[in-house]
Amino acid sequence: MKKACFIELEGVLSSFGNYIPNPRRLKNFLDDLIPYCKKKKVELSIISGHHCIVAQKKLHDGELHPYFDKEHFLCVDEEYISSKAEVDQKLHRDGLEKDPHFIDSYFKQGAIQKVLSEKKIPLKNALLLGDDLWVDGYYTMRFSKIDFALFEENLLDRGKSIQPISGLAYFKLEFDSVKSLIEKFPKVDNSALDKYVFESMKKVLVGDNFADAIKKGLMNRTGNN
Repeated sequence: MKKACFIELEGVLSSFGNYIPNPRRLKNFLDDLIPYCKKKKVELSIISGHHCIVAQKKLHDGELHPYFDKEHFLCVDEEYISSKAEVDQKLHRDGLEKDPHFIDSYFKQGAIQKVLSEKKIPLKNALLLGDDLWVDGYYTMRFSKIDFALFEENLLDRGKSIQPISGLAYFKLEFDSVKSLIEKFPKVDNSALDKYVFESMKKVLVGDNFADAIKKGLMNRTGNN
């Protein structure tokens, strides 16, 4: 049984890119989930990589503010930005200046770790519900190291739509879907995610053509020997 559940704001509970949640469906989801979490004493929080000015507006525009108090609404604030190294502070502020909707993807990992530490909740008893394979999946696996499930209705890779990867846990914007994850998280296999990330990084670092050339060169060399 999980004791803490973090739900991503952008892309799950609020619009992001081409995704727009159905208001009635979202209301039904929260009307069931929030009383359940209170009854079961599960710390339920919204988490966002947006600066609080943007995140709070999204919260109000989506009529989500009655559901979550300040303690359970985690977003980027000035204290967090000021805690960064000088170079990272500048990068963050430059990012916000260029685009007020700039998202600090790593913020979520630090915020999760802080809450779990303050509440004395073991990592194994926490769950992140997100939508991005890389940001909410791979980063979570590497940094906060809690269980995660991905939103199958808006599955992304750094903002771009992708198909599901085998072995991972997924959820829908339905109470029973999330309830089952909280009560008994399934056994997962992250090997396909590791492979996906490795292939993506390889393409960025060396490029497809160069990687293919190396592969062909090795094959020719083996053949000649």
